[in-house]
Amino acid sequence: MKIEELILNDNYALPLWEKRGLIPSPAPVIKKLESVTVNFLKSLKVINENSELDKSSKLDKLQKLVDQLPWDDFDTEEKEFLADVIAPAIESMGYNPWTII
Repeated sequence: MKIEELILNDNYALPLWEKRGLIPSPAPVIKKLESVTVNFLKSLKVINENSELDKSSKLDKLQKLVDQLPWDDFDTEEKEFLADVIAPAIESMGYNPWTII
């Protein structure tokens, strides 16, 4: 499952910053990005696995989760990196991430 895979990944490893053509953010920012991402993905997994929710209810909960992310704590490149990391998880649930993020 894509969500579980992303939870286990080192999503903000230094080579991934370089691959994006970016100078890595300071270590505390990277730690926060990883923490925010893992917490988001764990919550997303709970929503995805809740068989009592229909697709519309899952989408509502997903949108709230995305809106609650601390976007203002990150600069533009960090926000884009975060969005790119969580997008495949959202997509794996059958939603277009770019209409949600």
